[in-house]
Amino acid sequence: MQLEVVIDGRPLVGNRTGIGVHTAEIARRLAVEPPPLVASHAPIDDRSGIENCRFRVDPIPLGVLWQQTVLARMKSDVLWCPHGTLPLASRVPAVITMHDLTTITMPLRHEVKTLLSFNLFVGRSIDRAKKIACVSRTVADDLLRGFAVAPSKIEIVPNGVDEFFSPGIGSRDYLLYAGTLEPRKGIGDLIAAWRMLRAPRPRLVLCGDKGWGTHIPNDVEVTGYVSRERLRVLYRGALAFVYPSHHEGFGIPPLEAMACGTPVIATPVGAIPDYAGGAALLVPIGDRGALRNAMAALIADRGRRDELAARGVERAAHYRWDASARLMTDLVAEASR
Repeated sequence: MQLEVVIDGRPLVGNRTGIGVHTAEIARRLAVEPPPLVASHAPIDDRSGIENCRFRVDPIPLGVLWQQTVLARMKSDVLWCPHGTLPLASRVPAVITMHDLTTITMPLRHEVKTLLSFNLFVGRSIDRAKKIACVSRTVADDLLRGFAVAPSKIEIVPNGVDEFFSPGIGSRDYLLYAGTLEPRKGIGDLIAAWRMLRAPRPRLVLCGDKGWGTHIPNDVEVTGYVSRERLRVLYRGALAFVYPSHHEGFGIPPLEAMACGTPVIATPVGAIPDYAGGAALLVPIGDRGALRNAMAALIADRGRRDELAARGVERAAHYRWDASARLMTDLVAEASR
């Protein structure tokens, strides 16, 4: 399809967290010619998977200032803003992707700079966008409840997983969490529930960038941010993957763990009940006793672990980035008309 698409590449600056993963996986598969232009305020050091894209960097220290000035002046057929906000002065037809609305619904769980860069622009961005992609029905429902937006503007473009995350041999001797280490991810619940397990208990490994407001004790292993290859090894080696998040728009890590054949314990937030219901153990948000019991049950029962692992692999196969990219290609084409 002949379509000049510019992508707000700020989610790709620095380490790829959930929004960065979404942006990269969609961008690499977007079926437009010429390849999409990924524009940013700082260099994108990790271009793995998106080498086919074009890149433009206009160095400005503050990303939101770059968005509202430099990006606002760029010309294209369509602008895709995967961070949920638009350059308000731009007159280019635009698609925004909404990952969650927690800066509005749960402001105390975010840093001030995040609140300012999103909340000041999100309302007008929703009004101006021609199309809005939501990563889950949960996010779409939150959007419809909180803003005067026409349902016809909204399309569900879910996150996914690809064949890279697949079953493999591992030690299966530790409990694993992957994601940002901050309060809204339930890290405190996880550590407390892990301590409630009878000795000898498996190691607890936390994988991801350190956020804010979370103290990690010395007997918990913290890897920091790891490469995609290393993350796959960690998934494959875990006895179980534990994700007690308090709020998600979607929740990519449990899906990746399932694809790697690792049994999952999670909370029913975001899209997790949709893709993991019946294929993972779901526990109530903040219920440390239930979380401890779920971990203890999987530690003690090899047959249950194997059953969940098999179900997880089968279920993850229905959530592929290729399908999500086709939806986004259709959405940017509609927005250009």
